[in-house]
Amino acid sequence: MKRFGQVLAKDWKNYFRNFGISLIVWSSIPVLFWIATLVLDFTMINAARTIIIGSLVFFVLIFVPSKVYGKANLSRDGVNFATLPATNLEKFFSMLIYCSILTPIFVGLGSWAVDTLLTLLPFGGFVDFVVLPKWHLGMMLFSIACAGLLFSSIFLLGNMIFKKRKAGKTIAWGLLIVFVLTMILQVFHFWEAFVRWEIGVRPGVLTWMWDAFMLILAIVFYFVTFRRIKNQKY
Repeated sequence: MKRFGQVLAKDWKNYFRNFGISLIVWSSIPVLFWIATLVLDFTMINAARTIIIGSLVFFVLIFVPSKVYGKANLSRDGVNFATLPATNLEKFFSMLIYCSILTPIFVGLGSWAVDTLLTLLPFGGFVDFVVLPKWHLGMMLFSIACAGLLFSSIFLLGNMIFKKRKAGKTIAWGLLIVFVLTMILQVFHFWEAFVRWEIGVRPGVLTWMWDAFMLILAIVFYFVTFRRIKNQKY
């Protein structure tokens, strides 16, 4: 545990050295929308502002792996990462904590705090405070967490696979894979069968199944990422 704590402490310094300014920038983006309400003289509803905050959380997950751990799989620059006095599992868990857990928390709370401060101003188009609905709050947060973990796991894996333009190549390959799988499923008439099956299923059950699918897929991507770290050659 002491050794793992040292890895976390080292990554903490590296995280804010490489991504600290980016955290501030991403969390401050609601200011741009607030300025737009002043210039265009309109009121932005809570639902739109909630979507903006959620989108910021997901967008930042694209860039944080390459900004903080972009050198981890490079032949020359990755030696420092490879020679850390810690196990590969400890390095992986530190990477997961900073990229998949702390980053969305920092950006989510930061952008919400900025939005709240702007709402307190007596002018501008942010009238009411952004609050999460109490109805099905637990299920909604669980679904968001599963989607965030899946999204983050994809870009963590892409960061350990690609050498350059990591985020862009991950997006391109991801879209290509999704397109190919969609076409294959279409050939076997999967979507028609799914729609017929979906009609007889309770909405809550379908939601839990989708969340479980995302979570399992994220675990698979995380495992492959760990294997990449373990088998990385320098």
